[in-house]
Amino acid sequence: MIFRIKSYLQFLWHSKNEHGVHSPFIFLLLTQCFYNKKIKLPAATLSQYKGANSKKSRLLYTIIQYFSPKSILIIGPTTFEKEVIALANPKSTIDIDIVIDIDNAIYNCIYFSSNNYSAITPETIEQLVLTIENDSFWILEDIHANAASEMLWQTLKQNPKVTVTIDTYHFGLVFFRREQVEEHFIIRA
Repeated sequence: MIFRIKSYLQFLWHSKNEHGVHSPFIFLLLTQCFYNKKIKLPAATLSQYKGANSKKSRLLYTIIQYFSPKSILIIGPTTFEKEVIALANPKSTIDIDIVIDIDNAIYNCIYFSSNNYSAITPETIEQLVLTIENDSFWILEDIHANAASEMLWQTLKQNPKVTVTIDTYHFGLVFFRREQVEEHFIIRA
């Protein structure tokens, strides 16, 4: 508990909003996605209402709806998040991989459940990098849950293929945009 409080206070100290961002890609993401009050999670349609109105669920819903990825891979045992993702983009193809056994498919979005961080090794990351395109992105849940999850986050930020990362405290977003200069953001969402 102390670890989470300390990491949250550090997050608040370093985080910015749209006024502290100079990247057009990130500015549009913040203003049209993170801070867009018109996008609402229809919580009544979810089978499990508990947690449906949480900030984390609403943020996941708006991210998926904003990017509308065609193919999504969910790594880890997560039912509620799968339902939120499917509701945000019903036209996408969603694959679930609990044990991280990647085939040669290309994924526009990969969602990592925090329950599976112990199984993610540097070799796994390199294997997953082979499944991306230029506009692909990853969403990592609870990157500040413990020291191991923060270490995984730092490892991903140092990967040479990663160009943009966004720490929203609840999620870590990783982008692989070749046209983007490497930048790392801490954003209040």
